Amino acid sequence: MAVDINLINEAQALDLWADSPHNSVFTHPQVLSKLSHEVDWWQAVKGNQPQCIWPICKSTEKQVELPALTYYVGPLWMNGVFPLPAHRSLARTTEVYEQFIDRFIIEYGAIEASLPKGLLDVRVFDWWNYHHKDQPRFRIRPRYTACIENLQNKTDQEIIADFRQLRRRELRAIEKYPPPPRATQWRSDDLMNLYLSVVDDQTDEIKEKNCQQISALVDLVNMGFGDLIAFQGPEDERVIAACLLLYDQSEANMVLNLVNEDWRGTGLAAWMIKESILAAKSKGMSTFDFNGANSPNRGDDKHSYGASPILYFDIKFPGENHLV
Repeated sequence: MAVDINLINEAQALDLWADSPHNSVFTHPQVLSKLSHEVDWWQAVKGNQPQCIWPICKSTEKQVELPALTYYVGPLWMNGVFPLPAHRSLARTTEVYEQFIDRFIIEYGAIEASLPKGLLDVRVFDWWNYHHKDQPRFRIRPRYTACIENLQNKTDQEIIADFRQLRRRELRAIEKYPPPPRATQWRSDDLMNLYLSVVDDQTDEIKEKNCQQISALVDLVNMGFGDLIAFQGPEDERVIAACLLLYDQSEANMVLNLVNEDWRGTGLAAWMIKESILAAKSKGMSTFDFNGANSPNRGDDKHSYGASPILYFDIKFPGENHLV
């Protein structure tokens, strides 16, 4: 029985998204349509049973492109199919992925995806054109995020006890004085200005894309897909720190974590992270995902709050080198 690949609409995609163990807020069809210029939703069907869906995001130039500030935008297997029995797991994933790859190369000439957590078998992509040395291969990049799990089984005190000693010391320091008040009113412009004031290692193109995404992210918070934990200066209403979270059914995803330079070293960053984690717990989330821990400084910072490393993969075709 052959695997068929076909386009589906956003409503169909939402029903299938809800039935996948690999779904996240980033692939929720409403969220992804906000964060991407255009999304094509594809499904693989064997017989009458959907096997897997895969959103392909496109830029304003109609090029395949993962949206800025997103993670885990890739194939989503269905609950009734995944996990596959060991004796046919490789055969079925090969069958489905190869059909997707063939179709995407015909349709777009390129593939770019961030595989959801849990999809760790990347051999099908690694083996594409394996015996054709003159043909392009996939670039496969191992990536890590940092997650605090089992939030609902921990008290607030237990969560804080898992912080590095330095972070707990910072909390005690800022608690000696009244922490700056929570911002009750804020706009996307406030976050953009804060973002632009703290980033100094990004190109103008990346800054522009991220500013566009910040506006969309604020819209998503206002639509009920997340929260903004923000603080304002004690003498004015200027936003001096902000943590933007997006929620799915069980995970909180930290998409933005910004602190004004003047407040670095005061303990405000640790205070805001603590408040964000506890806010996620109060919403019933079981996991707090710091979303990306792939540079020495940022990785160490995120793990200092007791988060464990979780492996995932980014893939791209054609890739300059097949494994980077």
